[in-house]
Amino acid sequence: MASTSIFVTSFCSTYDVFLSFRGKDVMKGFTGHLYAVLRRSGINAYVEEEKMEDTEKIGAACLNGIQQSKFSLVLLSKDYASSTWCLEELVQILKYKKADDVWPIFYDVDTSHVEEIQGSYKEAFVEHEKHFKEDVLQKWKDALRQVSTLKGLDLPKRLDGHEAKNIDHIVEEISRRLNRTMLNVAIHPIGLQSRAEGMISLMANELEDIRIVGIYGMGGIGKSTIAKEVYNCLFQTFESSCFLENVREAAHFKGIPYLQRQLLTETSKKKHEKIYNPEIGLNLIIQKPHNKMVLLVLDDVDKQDQINKILGKCDWFSPGSRVIITTRMKDFLKPCEMYWQYEVNKMGDNDSLQLLSLHAFGKNHPTEAYMACAKKMVHYCGGIPLALEVLGSFLSGQSVDVWNSRLEKLKVIANEDIHSKFKISYDSLGDFEKFIFLDIACFFTGYDKDYVISILEECGFFPVNGINSLMRRCLVKVGSNNKMSMHDLLRDMGREIVRKEHVVDPGERSRLWHHEDVIDVLTNKKGTRAVEGLVLNMPGLKQYSSSTKTFKKMKMLRLLQLNYIHLAGDYKHISNKLRWLCWREFPLESIPFDLSLENLIILDMRYSSLKHFVEAGKSLKKLKLLNLNHSQAY
Repeated sequence: MASTSIFVTSFCSTYDVFLSFRGKDVMKGFTGHLYAVLRRSGINAYVEEEKMEDTEKIGAACLNGIQQSKFSLVLLSKDYASSTWCLEELVQILKYKKADDVWPIFYDVDTSHVEEIQGSYKEAFVEHEKHFKEDVLQKWKDALRQVSTLKGLDLPKRLDGHEAKNIDHIVEEISRRLNRTMLNVAIHPIGLQSRAEGMISLMANELEDIRIVGIYGMGGIGKSTIAKEVYNCLFQTFESSCFLENVREAAHFKGIPYLQRQLLTETSKKKHEKIYNPEIGLNLIIQKPHNKMVLLVLDDVDKQDQINKILGKCDWFSPGSRVIITTRMKDFLKPCEMYWQYEVNKMGDNDSLQLLSLHAFGKNHPTEAYMACAKKMVHYCGGIPLALEVLGSFLSGQSVDVWNSRLEKLKVIANEDIHSKFKISYDSLGDFEKFIFLDIACFFTGYDKDYVISILEECGFFPVNGINSLMRRCLVKVGSNNKMSMHDLLRDMGREIVRKEHVVDPGERSRLWHHEDVIDVLTNKKGTRAVEGLVLNMPGLKQYSSSTKTFKKMKMLRLLQLNYIHLAGDYKHISNKLRWLCWREFPLESIPFDLSLENLIILDMRYSSLKHFVEAGKSLKKLKLLNLNHSQAY
């Protein structure tokens, strides 16, 4: 595409497809039938039937149709070039749409005739030379040459001559591409396009090799954002695609088989059965028929083992496939013919100032009164996009005095790492907002917002207002699926705050999530009244048993997750303040009579051995959600 092109994103699209065609050639035949099938398939297509000839300009409605369509389908028939309206349509299509969103179909015409302006196309231009200037003619010729080089909808030779089958093939391909969802990227994508272009050039998609590109850089620098933008730009050019988000966290909490299943489901577009063993999962990936070019993104990888168990030796990929890996570690994989690296550098001062201003003031530049302190804030953030976003949002609507006061406070911790920088926003929260932030950071990232609200509401934290406050400060985000997310830096900052409650003794901390710390507390009976939440997952073949007495001193425990754990003893020792109890594969056949559940809001005992639940149900006065799926009696 030329540098003057103006790309219109699909987020503001009114139509799915814009059809460009020579009306006299095909509207009553091929295109008319195609349009009808598209409509019956629920695909909203724009068709301009009233085309004026001998003109250099197209109508405003037609131009809007081009701009407001996700994709353009150009039906290049023998007489397409004889229509000056069609030629100008094509010029505008190539101006406003990305190359990947323009699909040419060569209808009973040789591709070389279009590219070289030969045959009927040459004859058409001989006629146009009588009425139009050379610059207009050259513009049209350039557009035809450009569209002829684009990858279009290839109709298999076996379908040639069968119009109905050709149309079915086109509609099927359009449906496939439309049904692949784009990822949400950034509200203010400052500097993102140039970074994405650098990545795309490194991927060399014109080559039919198999290539892995690693995006590396410090936390908060924008690795995942770049990966999402590149994915959105390219995924429609691949036959199959998958974006595995938060690999590090998913592998730790849900296991590698979860990611393997997600990959198999996304690439086949069919829900895959549950996988219990990573070795079996890898074999399923390798043995699956692979005759498609795949675009795969592994986001936030921190261990070689994660790559090995998802990609294997990479010998199962079809030629032309591409893998993107985001990681915080340089040289995570050694550069070679297959593996390339892209380092994400810090933002420049101008882009940083613009990004800070958009979040703080809603415009590209601060007013003169704020300029000096805004530049100091940019210097402090050091080109880290997340820092600019969080601090800009936090200072939105604040006076110059507040900005300067915050800058003075930042100077005190200038030598500390990025976690301490984000703690400035945490320190500004009210008590209940801090409690909510720490609960989300330690336990509830990736959970449904309403699910979490129902728990924290009964804890007395006023979570509706609290979560909205965290969202305004960009400390927590809620996606289109209503799932809550938190950037790794913010999550780690929250967990570091909890760790510093008592550096030496984890039993004196309010929240326990780290595997080794929890095992230490339970094994050595270190629990105290300080503990409010505890999570222990032992998936796979590992078994862990403990005594209920280890919970005796945890009188303030309100959040408890014990997946695949066996406890022996009297359950009266477990706190009666529990609001959330998640216990996958609960080993007993009935709920112990001495387990206090009167304050419980959510009980999740999936895959349990439960056979009797009636008696326990009588004490569940406040329960809002009960999940016993896949338990023996249910």
